[in-house]
Amino acid sequence: MRPPASIRRSSENVLGEVRKQADALVLSEFAPGGVVVNSRMDILQFRGRTEPFLMHGPGAASLNLLQMARQGLAMELRPLIARAAKQNRTASREGVQMRENGRLLSLNVRVLPFQVPTSEERFFLVLFEEKSSEVVAAMPKGKAGHRTVAQRELAQLREELSATKQSLHTLMEEHEASDEDLRAANEEALSGNEELQSTNEELETAKEELQSTNEELTTLNEELHNRNLELQEVSDDLLNLFSSVDFSVVMLDKELRIRRFTPHAQKVLSLIPGDVGRPVTDLKFSLDLPELHESIARVLETLNVEEREIQDREGHWYVLRIRPYRTTDNRINGVVVTLLDIDALKHSLAASECARLLAESIVATVREPLLVLDGELHVQMANRSFYDLFRVKPEDTEGRFIYKLGNGQWDIPELRELLEKILPAHTTLENFPFEAKFPGVGKKTLRLNARRLATAESHADWILLAMLDATARK
Repeated sequence: MRPPASIRRSSENVLGEVRKQADALVLSEFAPGGVVVNSRMDILQFRGRTEPFLMHGPGAASLNLLQMARQGLAMELRPLIARAAKQNRTASREGVQMRENGRLLSLNVRVLPFQVPTSEERFFLVLFEEKSSEVVAAMPKGKAGHRTVAQRELAQLREELSATKQSLHTLMEEHEASDEDLRAANEEALSGNEELQSTNEELETAKEELQSTNEELTTLNEELHNRNLELQEVSDDLLNLFSSVDFSVVMLDKELRIRRFTPHAQKVLSLIPGDVGRPVTDLKFSLDLPELHESIARVLETLNVEEREIQDREGHWYVLRIRPYRTTDNRINGVVVTLLDIDALKHSLAASECARLLAESIVATVREPLLVLDGELHVQMANRSFYDLFRVKPEDTEGRFIYKLGNGQWDIPELRELLEKILPAHTTLENFPFEAKFPGVGKKTLRLNARRLATAESHADWILLAMLDATARK
């Protein structure tokens, strides 16, 4: 039958305490005494018996290992711990001599460096292993006793001197090594200082360059800002220009994609804003534009402007003009298609042509000789009766100054004055007598009548000069 759980737990606690006490006895009786110190040689833990090696001195309380070490031990500990820290391995010293309560002790000292995972600081385990001890008794009486004690003290002093020499030799070696390390560190520091100075100069130069670059960027930013304002103004001007023109304009790039179009083109060609960027070949316009793609290809190839008149299904007339799109650096980057409404002009020209033909028919039908003069008194036309009466040809008459017709018979000052007043003063010439001799015809007596002939264009008013042949009557 097993004992209760409480009894088992009590037995286990007792066994744990027994083990701890046994471990403590083993450490105190058989393990060497020692301490755990940090890198500043402050004692963190005492292990085993340390009374023969360490003691509290008079004055302020301190746990520093060098201040607590007994006579002859402190001077050995410092270089030993320094060597262990530098080499990162166990450092030992045998035969270290020290005095403790009139005894001369000889011991071995070992320093073991180590670290713990939870800290980056280095720690040292310093172990003191006693080899032998000798009691220094009072000096006996007599020469033999005096000689024996003197020899013993001399031997001890020699051993201490030898140990001191060895320690001093070790200290000198460590001092020389430290001196070399300091010299190398000094050279490295000087080299690092020079590098830092050079780096500082480079940084100063880089700072000046960055400052100059910053100034350039500031200037460039201002220029870009001004250019942006100019581009905004140009864009506004272009937008207002496109909105104000009363004809259709469509701009295409080199791939024949629509770049921009005017509101008038949107209405005439049934375009929408979403058509921007689409190829013109994919669009179907409400207005029939025959051979548009072929014409655009020819313009891009020859760089010549193509222009022709077209008519929609309702008979409305337009002028289709295709010209290359040139950039500011004279590169061709597409075409500009312009569609100008000329229906009113076309009908006006047709009406003017009808009126002209009617006037020519009337002039040709009238039996009296007639001349039509412009504002400069140049002959624009003459009827058949004029050519028959004076026996001249059209090429000798039309386009010539009236005063230079024939042999200058019409160059009469009074007639010149009257004709020159007709247009500015809106006067007329009524039944003006004129008599002259013409080559191949003979002497003729004429009655001249002239008046302003108004046309559709106010600046192209003409003068109609009619002649009545009164030669036979005279």
